[in-house]
Amino acid sequence: MPADPRATDRGRRRRVQVVVGLTCLVAVVGFAVNLAVVGPPKDLVALGVLAALAVLSHFLRGQGLGFNVTLSFLSIILLACIPTVGPVGASLVGALVYVVEPQRSALRTRVFNTAMAATLGWVGGAAYLLLGGTLTIPLQGAWPLVLHVALPLLAADIVQMTVNALLIAAVLRADAAQPVRVTFFSMVSSSGLAYFGYGAISFLFVTLWFPARVGPFSAVLILAPLFVAQWVINQYVEEVRAHESALSGLVTAAEIKDPASRGHSERVARLAEWMGETLSLSTSQAASLRFAAQLHDIGKVALPTLVVRRGANVGRDDLEVLKRHAEQGVLLLSGIDFLETSLTAIRHHHERWDGRGYPDGLAGEDIPLSSRVIAVADAYDALTTRRPERPSLGTSRAFEAVAARAGTQFDPRIVEALRNALERHRWVPAEVSEDELLMMDGYLDHDDPAASDLMASRIDPQPGPVVTPEQVRS
Repeated sequence: MPADPRATDRGRRRRVQVVVGLTCLVAVVGFAVNLAVVGPPKDLVALGVLAALAVLSHFLRGQGLGFNVTLSFLSIILLACIPTVGPVGASLVGALVYVVEPQRSALRTRVFNTAMAATLGWVGGAAYLLLGGTLTIPLQGAWPLVLHVALPLLAADIVQMTVNALLIAAVLRADAAQPVRVTFFSMVSSSGLAYFGYGAISFLFVTLWFPARVGPFSAVLILAPLFVAQWVINQYVEEVRAHESALSGLVTAAEIKDPASRGHSERVARLAEWMGETLSLSTSQAASLRFAAQLHDIGKVALPTLVVRRGANVGRDDLEVLKRHAEQGVLLLSGIDFLETSLTAIRHHHERWDGRGYPDGLAGEDIPLSSRVIAVADAYDALTTRRPERPSLGTSRAFEAVAARAGTQFDPRIVEALRNALERHRWVPAEVSEDELLMMDGYLDHDDPAASDLMASRIDPQPGPVVTPEQVRS
């Protein structure tokens, strides 16, 4: 029998509560130990300035400056706290940010964030002191500053990054069963370089404050340009959000035309994005791939509805019309500037590695890389989606079916990228209701590899005998 959803949800909540409770315990114990060993912060003016900066920066981020691309002012300030007000002061500043935060999130989330920030403060401070860091900043000489501030601060930076990733990975493991290893390495790989930048900025902050004797005004010199940079990033973010909104409208139009494909475009885009990670695509290449994956079937909007939703019998003429959707998609999207780099991928996403695809019969490396990625993602989602005549193949069997076509329909390198993506991420097949199954009765899924074989065999474009869905699935 399937598990009771309510029992599953209760178990999930208990696991999250355990992680949150342990994080709070670690925060309190670590704070108490550092308070006893190192003592409270001595420079209360510096503590007040840094606390105010931390709260202000976090509040501004909460007003709309946060996004996938962002500057973590809190990370910079927490690091600067360590040599300035010690591990206890850093812990207090980190916790204060979430204590005074407006109540926009659940209490459990706020408690976890507060405990995590406090933990990052003292654990970074402890690492700094253990590796030779000093709370009495040397005012003269470059080497003492490097040996007793810069290098220990770099170590504290690395420790904070590691602990931050581990704690978030732990709570995601409890909440969503996401593997700790996957989350940890994903966070470190995506934010590792940024953390080194935070460390360098923090060191400059501390150097201006003490050896250069600028004092609290150093916050203006360091953070003001960063706020400007964040504002510029936010303008870019708003533009990206506008693009995403436009894409969502286009995808909705395609799904209205073909209700059986509900959610398919987003799933293909997600899988293509995962595969792109393993292919080391640049940021612009990854964005272009995602746009193309979301809109790869938009051309069906321009096809006759009866062909798109063809039921029990699929004629040769219908197949020829259906094959035009890739070209129609390019025609529909031409002239939209931010999609220009995605058009080639959309046109060729039904080409085959062996040259028997459409619309241009490209083969091998002549097929654009993004098209090859979308082709594999397209087929994998089709195979893991339940149909009236069969259940979902499941993640393992579907991958085996795709892998069996490496070198014929698919690029072997991209199939390997799919394998790597599925090892790093958990793929959940689409849920299909009984009503949706009735809607799909007799439906020709042109993304199914068997349908690709059928279309590849249609060399003669002239109308001929009717092709049934059973032939497609045989």
